[in-house]
Amino acid sequence: MTNITKIFLVLNSGSSSEKFSLYEGEDEVCSLYFEGIEEDGKKKFICTITRADGSEEVVNKKWDSLDVAFKEAKAIFEKEGFINDAHPLDGILVRVVAAGKYFSKHHIVDETTMKELAKVQVTNPLHVPGTERGIKNAKETFKGVPVLIMSDSEALTKESRKDTEYALPKGIIDEFDLGRWGAHGASYGYMMGRIPELGLLEKRMVVCHLGSGCSITALVDGEPAYTSMGETPLEGLMSSTRTGSIDPTIGALLGEKLGAAEAIKLMNKESGLQAMAGSNDMREIIAGAEEGVDGAVRAFNLFIDGVAGKIGEFAAKMGGLDAIVFTATIGERSIPVRGAIISKLEFMGFKIKNDVALDKSKGFANAAADGSKPIYIIPTNEAAYMIKRAGELIDEIQK
Repeated sequence: MTNITKIFLVLNSGSSSEKFSLYEGEDEVCSLYFEGIEEDGKKKFICTITRADGSEEVVNKKWDSLDVAFKEAKAIFEKEGFINDAHPLDGILVRVVAAGKYFSKHHIVDETTMKELAKVQVTNPLHVPGTERGIKNAKETFKGVPVLIMSDSEALTKESRKDTEYALPKGIIDEFDLGRWGAHGASYGYMMGRIPELGLLEKRMVVCHLGSGCSITALVDGEPAYTSMGETPLEGLMSSTRTGSIDPTIGALLGEKLGAAEAIKLMNKESGLQAMAGSNDMREIIAGAEEGVDGAVRAFNLFIDGVAGKIGEFAAKMGGLDAIVFTATIGERSIPVRGAIISKLEFMGFKIKNDVALDKSKGFANAAADGSKPIYIIPTNEAAYMIKRAGELIDEIQK
């Protein structure tokens, strides 16, 4: 049995930010967010503390570099009394969005981990540097505390999956360790536990994780059968700054013109909703679309068509669809997005009520209109899933 009172620090290392979330069991007790600001023409870094009651406080201090974030975070957590000799950290968790067999599992960081990270820089030049930085700083600052990499595809790499391969020569597959590993695994892993826990399990379901990044996974009897993301999160749905699936020739042409790393950056960070509508905030895009702003209208329509089309594709592959689940920021909160998607799926037996709010006491809402198949809204909790799996891994090692 996993000890739910373990204390974990969950890291989120961005290209110009660091977030530290401290958990006791599955309860977040405090988070620190270091981000850059412009001041007198120079870049400075500030830290915001968010406590369990939701209150926020900006630390009365500024730094010239993000390099100090780990040392300062340790000092703040100790000053606040969250970690000390009586309440030491049990582990530090680093989510890894990286492809390949090694990264389809969770691991306690060792020399092999760092060698494997170096190998996947080719296909993951955006995510891996932040991961390496986070691991290095964590080990230097919190000496003796286990650092664990939490795979973002582990929950999806099961024998039940039917879409794990690419039609490429075997030599190329083996050389680059290519596969449709999928991503948002922590969210889907949580959902695969939460849906039956709530008594909502149907034979054929799709879970739509719609947030800054967007993906869809089809479940058959609660196990993953198909997922929209592939070797990297770029494959599949268009999202806030990602193209989603496009003609591979375009990627090759961009690589030839810009170089591989810059082409990957453009398709991941400078495309998607941002490129079409000038904003990656779905609320602003919806408002623009309602006012008839051309870019917003086109972006919204392409986004909705992409999600509805992928749901239809998975329904065809499963031979039918019994329930739809919406989760993540947009999926949980955006009534217009849910309504527009479901309006295209009425021929499959789905019809939505657009005034349904999430009932937190139940942990879910059913937005289905009378006579419709279920349309569930279920909040995800990726950190809870990672913490549970990390606790199990540490318990196994300590046996």
